[in-house]
Amino acid sequence: MNPSAANAYRTQGILTADPVTLTTMLYDGALKAIRKARILQEGGNKAGFAEQVERASLIVGELLATLDMEQGELAHNLSGIYAYCLRMLLESTLGEPAKLGEAEKHLSRIADSWKAAIASLRAPEGRTLAGEAAA
Repeated sequence: MNPSAANAYRTQGILTADPVTLTTMLYDGALKAIRKARILQEGGNKAGFAEQVERASLIVGELLATLDMEQGELAHNLSGIYAYCLRMLLESTLGEPAKLGEAEKHLSRIADSWKAAIASLRAPEGRTLAGEAAA
């Protein structure tokens, strides 16, 4: 597939995705950018590192901006975690690259929990995720 067709396909997928899928895509995108940043940093590519950290920061900023703070404690807790991750991402560009791992750890845990919750909601009633009858 040529690059412009791939971009068009990706854009169409984003434009037509439901909020649950979009949130999953945001988590995956942030984690992918953080992992790329780590590789680039280890290879000495400071510009590429900074670009990927900026990408991750923009995504985390979007996650933060889309929180509905009227939804209670969970939204407030996520807000604090996202703000912390943004701070860790910034500090990683200011000479503390180990802070990148802090942001990755927290975002990875949230993403895993999000995906598990979605899978649980989508699992047929009375069945486990493996398809076995629940006890």
